[in-house]
Amino acid sequence: MKQSHLAITLLTLFFSLSACKEPAIETTKALPKIKVVVASPTQTQRSVAIDASGELEAIKTTSIGFQVPGKVVDVCIQEGEAVKKGQLLARLEAEDFKNELDIAEANLLEATDHHKRVYPLFQSGAVTEKEYILAHAALLRARAARNIAAKKVKETQLSAPISGLIGSKDVELGQSVSVGSPLLSIVKTDRIFARVSVPESEIGILRCGQKAQVSIKAFDGKIFDGSVSIIGAVAEPRTRSYPVKIRIENPELLLRTGMIANASILTHAPITHLSVPGHAIVRDPDNLSYLFVVDKTGKMALKKRVTPQGLWRDKVIISQGLAPSDRIIVSGQHRLTDGQSIEIIKGS
Repeated sequence: MKQSHLAITLLTLFFSLSACKEPAIETTKALPKIKVVVASPTQTQRSVAIDASGELEAIKTTSIGFQVPGKVVDVCIQEGEAVKKGQLLARLEAEDFKNELDIAEANLLEATDHHKRVYPLFQSGAVTEKEYILAHAALLRARAARNIAAKKVKETQLSAPISGLIGSKDVELGQSVSVGSPLLSIVKTDRIFARVSVPESEIGILRCGQKAQVSIKAFDGKIFDGSVSIIGAVAEPRTRSYPVKIRIENPELLLRTGMIANASILTHAPITHLSVPGHAIVRDPDNLSYLFVVDKTGKMALKKRVTPQGLWRDKVIISQGLAPSDRIIVSGQHRLTDGQSIEIIKGS
């Protein structure tokens, strides 16, 4: 009996409290719609460009020296100077060689005269065949000796075998030199190579003749046109990259060996990329890049993390995070948050 009375009391109290409770007040307010302009990403097909770095090197370097010994009496050039093929570079004292040439000329004169007198006598039978052969052999020896002596005189003058720049100079006035000692080097640079390293993953799409643009740091990044001339057959063991040489015309000899070069090689492999206006990209405090895109309903903005890759004309290439079907917000995006309600006032 007591238990029934307690239950009735509790039920009465519950209903009394329920009747006194005020209705809940609606506190959630709808976020205001932000007016935006939308656009589709631009799809562009272009050839893949391979970026590589390296340095300039000469197409040809020639080391030269005197082919006769002697004392240097004249040096006509300085290191770094431009020279033309056949230009005089240095001279040796030539007096002794000229004297040897005079002796050789005299011996040749005697041998020629003797041969002229013996030949008709041999034809008439007045002298034996052996006497004629001796006279003819003496003439040949005298002629050869004269040619050797003349060559030695000529070799007292050192001339440029090619056009180019004097790369190194190891000869001074009064210096005694021996035969074949390398005294000068000439660097041929009217055409020059940019030697760059291309990774193994990209070497397969390179072909000789492909165009390249080479930026030279020494000239504040000035661009020089070139073409792929040599593709290395063996990878460098440490980097697994291949040496590639890009030939550049250098008629004014502005470019010099050792200059740092950054090359962009335009291949024939096509690639389709998506690009967006640069002002559509939003960056957060961590400098991460985002785009706001319209959801499927067309009423909400969604924040998408993207990866910019570089510039293409007046737009920014997006390598990751963007789909061709996305509708990106290009105006009003800086006032948006993820999930914000939007009203499209322009675009589709």
